[in-house]
Amino acid sequence: MGPNKKALKHKLSHDTEREFGGTLGAVCIPIFLPLTILFLTCVSQSPKASVFQWPPRLPSTDQLWDPLAPMVLLGWIGLHAFLYLMPLGKVSEGLVLRDGTRLKYPINGFHGLCISAVLLAVLLGLGVPLGYLFELLVPLAVSAISVSFLFSIYLYVRSFWAPSHALALGGDTGNPLYDFFIGRELNPRIGNFDLKYFCELRPGLIGWVS
Repeated sequence: MGPNKKALKHKLSHDTEREFGGTLGAVCIPIFLPLTILFLTCVSQSPKASVFQWPPRLPSTDQLWDPLAPMVLLGWIGLHAFLYLMPLGKVSEGLVLRDGTRLKYPINGFHGLCISAVLLAVLLGLGVPLGYLFELLVPLAVSAISVSFLFSIYLYVRSFWAPSHALALGGDTGNPLYDFFIGRELNPRIGNFDLKYFCELRPGLIGWVS
């Protein structure tokens, strides 16, 4: 690639239209969205369960943490990582990337959903007190937010070792706050395990349905 093409590519990545309100949105969303989730979760467990109650019900420090919460969260993520890797369903190819390659993706999310539903039914049939998870909503939210931030930091740091063609044009602007929020690497993977594809579609969406 000649110097002119490299300069043009660099200019395109830095001049890409910024989404979510640019730098301001990239700073505000990661701060206020988790706080909003925690606020609504706390409100849902209050006697009135109203967002208009004043002063708002704030959790104590003890209510924010329970050692069982991260164990449940990591166990759920681990279960779906295992189901992701199982040879179920078909494997499809993605779009052609800038280097001419196409990544492969397992299309087995519905299988993961069905297996999750069966496992939950078995646990209920065995009398496991799954209703206790409602008492863990706040610690689970805190654990999920913490894991998300730690994972985001990991992805941002590892992106600096990725080749230039593997970076997202919209996430390689040179603004660290915006790039951290959008994501620098287009398809971060560990081997054949696509981290973004997994996180977008597996633990969260299947967890909501379950």
